[in-house]
Amino acid sequence: MTLLDAHGYEAVFGTPEGDTYRIPLICWREDGDHMYGMVLVKGHLRRTDQLRNFLQYDCRRSACRHEAPPAFDAPAVADRPDGTHLPALR
Repeated sequence: MTLLDAHGYEAVFGTPEGDTYRIPLICWREDGDHMYGMVLVKGHLRRTDQLRNFLQYDCRRSACRHEAPPAFDAPAVADRPDGTHLPALR
């Protein structure tokens, strides 16, 4: 199993009323010859195809227009003095 970055993609879900909502993909899970999108649900990674009312994968609207969202790259632990980690958010 391999996890790949899914920046710019999201999962589309339907509601009983006929509306849709979107959740950004965190990563793709490559399992054999299949790829599955992964989203965060209540703090846990879940395969989108196993969630209720999943319809399809789609690219984010800003990514489709070739407008890159603001980039945020946290420094790697090795790049920080004494190998310290970022403080936990509460």
